[in-house]
Amino acid sequence: MSDKGLAARYTFQDIVHKSDIMDRTIENAGRYAGVSSNVLLVGETGTGKELFAQSIHNASKRAGNAFVAVNCAALPESLLESELFGYVEGAFTGSKKGGKMGLFEMAHKGTLFLDEIAEIPLTFQSKLLRVLQEREVRRVGGNSVISVDVRIIAATNKNLQRQVSEGKFRQDLLYRLNVLRLYIPPLRKRSEDIPLLFHYYLQYYSNQFGYEMPILSAGAEEIIKQYAFTGNIRELRNIAERLSVVHSGFMITEEEMAAALGQDDIEITEYSERTMTTGPSYMMYAEGKREQEKQYIQRLLSEHGYNRSETARAMGIDRSTLWRKMKKYGLQ
Repeated sequence: MSDKGLAARYTFQDIVHKSDIMDRTIENAGRYAGVSSNVLLVGETGTGKELFAQSIHNASKRAGNAFVAVNCAALPESLLESELFGYVEGAFTGSKKGGKMGLFEMAHKGTLFLDEIAEIPLTFQSKLLRVLQEREVRRVGGNSVISVDVRIIAATNKNLQRQVSEGKFRQDLLYRLNVLRLYIPPLRKRSEDIPLLFHYYLQYYSNQFGYEMPILSAGAEEIIKQYAFTGNIRELRNIAERLSVVHSGFMITEEEMAAALGQDDIEITEYSERTMTTGPSYMMYAEGKREQEKQYIQRLLSEHGYNRSETARAMGIDRSTLWRKMKKYGLQ
């Protein structure tokens, strides 16, 4: 489960943009915030669907109440019912004394964000549909019916109508979820936002790492404007974080940017070291960079349970590159 807490941090003011298409998207989202109808957010991976979900919640009349987020893809089918609906004491082996409140109850009077809704198994969809229709839950192992007042914001990167046609998603559940639909555009459809977003995240990570923010050369900026960013903002953010660690000097060059977008941060480091001096000040600078990169890799390894495949994916590099870096820093 990816339960991300009971509070929404972001508002529409946190959505970095200057494009007309995002102006229209935010305008529609703001209109949706004024009512309590369910919302379906549709967009590619990494486009910022949870950012919009939190913003809608914070602009709504439910803003003072809980915002509960869960990644449906991370919930094993065996735990879906007990996590969403809760359970009573003694419902199954290992259940907590006194039972447990489910996410619907936790989100009472607030918003429940169901991310990756398409991943909910077909066998469970009828149970979810009933809760949405009746606005009440029954804990696993219990007989009492508990009323819940919850607004649902669901999100998907899949075509749910196609899932319905293929027998993978219930049409009636889609009707319940898709009352208001909001399409979140990918970066390639809002290319004028890319330099702005890149500068934003460079500033963010430079502050986090204690470095002076680098600037983009004209060539580097032109490269990112033309890059596809298939991973959207998530990919852009990872690249900005990586460049904050391994760039050389005060400016990110065209070569460094090209290497970063080619998903080979070793080339960036090697290029950086070739283009700098070799005096004592450089050696101290390079050592600081190496230590920062080591800490960066350690943090991502920890966040991904030391799974090298997931860590490499988060860094935007392949497993062999990550393995070489782990050997370099003694992180095997």
